[in-house]
Amino acid sequence: MQCESRLTVDASAAEYVVDVANVVREPALGGERAADLTRLEGLLDALATFARDPAVQVYAITDRSLLTDGRLGPDERQRLERWYRDGLLEVLPRADDRILELAAALELRVVSADNFLDFYRAYPWIPGNRDRFLRPFLQPDGRIGVRPRVMPMPPEWEVSRKEEEGILLEAGVYRRWAPSAHRSVLGRDWRCPEAGCPLFGDGGRPSTALPRRHRDKVLCPTHGLPLTDMGPLPRRAQVKVVMDGTVRGRFMVTAGEPLAVGRAPADGGVALGAWIDDAAVDSVSRTHVVLTYDGKGLSVVDERSANGTRVRRVRPDGDQLLPLYHGTVWTLRQGDSVVLHDRLELLPSGRRFVFEEDTTDGTVGPPGGDGGAGPTMPSVPMDWYGQDQEKHGGHGRHGDPGGPGHDDGPHGPYEQS
Repeated sequence: MQCESRLTVDASAAEYVVDVANVVREPALGGERAADLTRLEGLLDALATFARDPAVQVYAITDRSLLTDGRLGPDERQRLERWYRDGLLEVLPRADDRILELAAALELRVVSADNFLDFYRAYPWIPGNRDRFLRPFLQPDGRIGVRPRVMPMPPEWEVSRKEEEGILLEAGVYRRWAPSAHRSVLGRDWRCPEAGCPLFGDGGRPSTALPRRHRDKVLCPTHGLPLTDMGPLPRRAQVKVVMDGTVRGRFMVTAGEPLAVGRAPADGGVALGAWIDDAAVDSVSRTHVVLTYDGKGLSVVDERSANGTRVRRVRPDGDQLLPLYHGTVWTLRQGDSVVLHDRLELLPSGRRFVFEEDTTDGTVGPPGGDGGAGPTMPSVPMDWYGQDQEKHGGHGRHGDPGGPGHDDGPHGPYEQS
């Protein structure tokens, strides 16, 4: 019963908040199974040693999915249920937000290997933090230990991707143990059998709303009815319009359909004139660049812009601004942005899916009219993903494209995340 004696949901008594599912599902903590409750027991012993307190108290929180995880044994699932019934374990559909809420409000230290990237905008104290997070690890003697960690300073695209993952988790579409299964849902055009359904009705165009998934069924979130699969959707990539470091809008590039971007491109395209102020308008050509998406990556070509185009490439030792010569096709890496003006950039988002076109939930978009492409936004409740007026994480602080950056402070006893 030593394990149970250390668990509490009394926030005033707890010294640490533990991400239980993250610990139990971490194979690097020993054992041969993908999920193993003995990892939590080992962690609690490690915290007692770390705190020099055999009676250390931890606030234990888990995702509800852990209680039905078939990779745990029946006795382990029953034990979790008993802790829940006895008030020793808090169980939520998704635990991350509550973990960080407790950490922020009560200054508890968080024990988890999760980087919480999808909460960086909601909790701006996380990036680079070296005081509030501990990571469990396996010691050479086979026992679990804990050590302080430095939270990463990730590039913008990686934060966006994790935010999208959080939205998909809420809808039941994304499953961490099957990380590619959501593509079979989000890559299809769905229709609701309910006439006039606002999300999945027969509107004459493919639906991009976010469905819900319950077990193996894909459901309409409005009516709760199974959706009909109408076939594949074209693949698209999201691009942010960043003005003075603030995201002012978004647009989509569809695979196989080159998209002109500029002040006011002829024959459609994305008109940036409504997003930028007069000082920047004169520096952006009518058709400045053309973006193309091949289903895997974005490329850009300068369409003989008057004042030129540059590509910002993030490096650990500082940004590089590379000229994009007229007519040259440039394939963008993750983390690259297209600089049209000193204050205006096009930043490919880490999000891979768009759930609904909507210009009313916080994005600054072009005023009425049908010229050019309007911004696109996921149609989800705002409390699912926080304030949408995102601040573009300043360049020069991030790691090399393709992976998160690292804090460049001394390692000491800390683990670089």
